Amino acid sequence: MVDLNKIRDEVYPLLIKAEHIRRKHLFYQKIFSVLMSLMIFGFLLLPMVTYFNNAGFSKWIANVTQGSSWNPFQLIATVYWVLFFITMVASYTTKNKYRTSEREILKKALHKMVPEFKFDFKKQISPKLIEESKLLPSYAQVKKNKQSSYNLHFGTLSGRVGDTQIAMGDVNIINQGVYSSFLMYIPLFPYLNFVYNYIRPWFSKHHSNENMGSSFVGMFAVVDFNKKFNGHTIVLSDAMEKRVGHLAKNLQNFNAARGILVELEDTEFENDFMVYSTDQVEARYILSTSLMERITRLKRKIDKPIMLSFNKNKLYLGIQHPYGFLCLNKEESLLKSDVFEKVHEDIYAAIGIVEDLNLNTRIWKNQSMEVSK
Repeated sequence: MVDLNKIRDEVYPLLIKAEHIRRKHLFYQKIFSVLMSLMIFGFLLLPMVTYFNNAGFSKWIANVTQGSSWNPFQLIATVYWVLFFITMVASYTTKNKYRTSEREILKKALHKMVPEFKFDFKKQISPKLIEESKLLPSYAQVKKNKQSSYNLHFGTLSGRVGDTQIAMGDVNIINQGVYSSFLMYIPLFPYLNFVYNYIRPWFSKHHSNENMGSSFVGMFAVVDFNKKFNGHTIVLSDAMEKRVGHLAKNLQNFNAARGILVELEDTEFENDFMVYSTDQVEARYILSTSLMERITRLKRKIDKPIMLSFNKNKLYLGIQHPYGFLCLNKEESLLKSDVFEKVHEDIYAAIGIVEDLNLNTRIWKNQSMEVSK
């Protein structure tokens, strides 16, 4: 049993230093978020005002600026942009300092928490593996054969679970598919997409403004099978069906890019997840009763979006977090006693899936993970 409080006491001096930087970063970040919100609101408001009352708006502007070489709008704009760039630079500077302190803490903590695993903050889960997982949505791109995903975060934890090699990484995935697709040629779509990505974190506990525009942020694990798949099987959280019911089920059947919708006998699992596969028999073989129960319990326990896929002799597991994996929660004080609980929970969630598969299917093998240098 890992004593997280003992680990916390051993790295406490480092936590005090990181906590000071964390508070400074959050201060600058909040001011920058307010200024960014004002800019977005202004971009939305100005076209509406000029459209509905262009004559009145033009007359008001003329009266305000008449006979003045330095009008109020110039003063407000100058003050705004000076504050905008100062807080932006300060926010990114303190963020980098915090990440440096965070890595130093995690390097010592993870060595105690999972001594059989190796933590390397300079490596990342490769974009190739992320694309092979087929967990990201696909779009019709303008230029074919273009890389469709990028991982902006670094940090991997690799080791063995029994005879199985597993690599877990902190990922921040930008899906370039949407940005290089034909959608970006639709009038106003790029701007509306930006507004949507900025506003979404206000209404979702699984997203943050810090990672605006990201398709997925959190833990991404890769494990090797010793069985060659005939196709691919994908398991996704079924939020869509819960919102629009029977219509969603019909729409899911037409998701040709991910395969055919698979209906399973486990009612509880079906209520929480949807499964696509290019081979229905293979999907039912992989998703044993025990594994479906494990995935359902895991989702209930951590209360976070989970997705899995089986493709090219590998299992891919993603657990979404707004602030990433192998990192400390910036929204809470680092001096709290449960500072390492989330990291510990995430790691053993992935280990638990591997252990269950190893015990019930016995189709694993030892093979090295692919991580980019």
